[in-house]
Amino acid sequence: MSTHHLASPWRGTTPTRALIVGSAAVFTDMLLHGLAVPVLPLLPAVVQAGPAATGILFSSYAVAMIIATLFAGRVVDRYGPKTPLLIGLVSLAAATLLFATGGPYWLLLLARLAQGVAGGMSWVAALSLIAATTSFAKRGQAMGIALSSLTLGVLIGPPLAGFLVEHFGTASPFLFAAGVALVDGILRVVLVRGTPRVTDDAGGPLTVLRVPGSLSVVLGVAVGAAVLSGVEPVLPVHLGASSLTIGLLFGLTALAAVIANPFVGRYVTTASPRTLIGSGVIAVTVALLVIGFATTLWQTSIGLVLLGISSALLLAPTTTLIGEQGSRSAPPTLGGSYSLYNLAYAAGLAGGPLFTGFAVQQTGFTSAMTMTAAILAVLGGASLIGIPARTSADTQTGAHA
Repeated sequence: MSTHHLASPWRGTTPTRALIVGSAAVFTDMLLHGLAVPVLPLLPAVVQAGPAATGILFSSYAVAMIIATLFAGRVVDRYGPKTPLLIGLVSLAAATLLFATGGPYWLLLLARLAQGVAGGMSWVAALSLIAATTSFAKRGQAMGIALSSLTLGVLIGPPLAGFLVEHFGTASPFLFAAGVALVDGILRVVLVRGTPRVTDDAGGPLTVLRVPGSLSVVLGVAVGAAVLSGVEPVLPVHLGASSLTIGLLFGLTALAAVIANPFVGRYVTTASPRTLIGSGVIAVTVALLVIGFATTLWQTSIGLVLLGISSALLLAPTTTLIGEQGSRSAPPTLGGSYSLYNLAYAAGLAGGPLFTGFAVQQTGFTSAMTMTAAILAVLGGASLIGIPARTSADTQTGAHA
């Protein structure tokens, strides 16, 4: 890795404060995402719209996130991270209040778009804030901690939403999210002072994408993101279970990923990434087939657990590899690596539900899961072609579940 000057310290915004704000921002965004999973597909307005419209509703978050991410980079460059952090906060507050209405469909779609804007602004600003206040040598570790907070939001969201719906109604998860967003907003206002900028990390996502092998890594990240997002909008209606049951099932998936991630991460620097990612491709194919042909709840549970394990097998190696690709770019960059990672992840979040929603409406649930398994197997296999044969222990940046 090339030597860089340390990021200039910014009075009042220490690396610790930046890490707290950044981690809280991405946690809050993914908490709301998780809270919506067992609730949105079962709302009357969404059920009446059909599976295809449900897929559009779920994928619209990622589409808005991608667009906002592209603009967020320019806003951060001009004004620093604090402005987009506050823009993201306003968008998140609007999304939670709109979700609480429960419909009509177009209003929920507007809420989902606002949530995507919040995610795009907050993610880029949060990671940029960490990059601007943390030395390049310690930045990878800090980024890994921030990205790991995503897992907590994904894990807590679905079962918590199910519990709240069962006891307090469909609006309660989003009102709860509004309260969490308020606390998050206080952290953003109080802890972020001034407009710190990155001084030693000039490369962007396109810089990293030009490095040989990066396209394969990006494809692996997108497949890993599409694994679960493709099931989220269609499984609740297919099962016809309560919100609490749906929340627990998806919570089980996230728990499986959390448990599997450290085990996979242990072998990231010793085993071939192709072996790990290839195992993930096989696991996701089997998982989707099990879910598609399941006739009992315990069979579906097995498929979802396997889905969580496959997510760890796909994302732990690619998260490490994307950081290494950034270290090989000219100029070397970690910020550009994670920007590219976020774009690839959002692309997977958009493509998964969009495809499964239309496929379920046209062919039925079992056929849709079979087709999704086949497509992800092909894309995952294609990603193995350019994946580096080995990762480097000295550039490992952590894992993301």
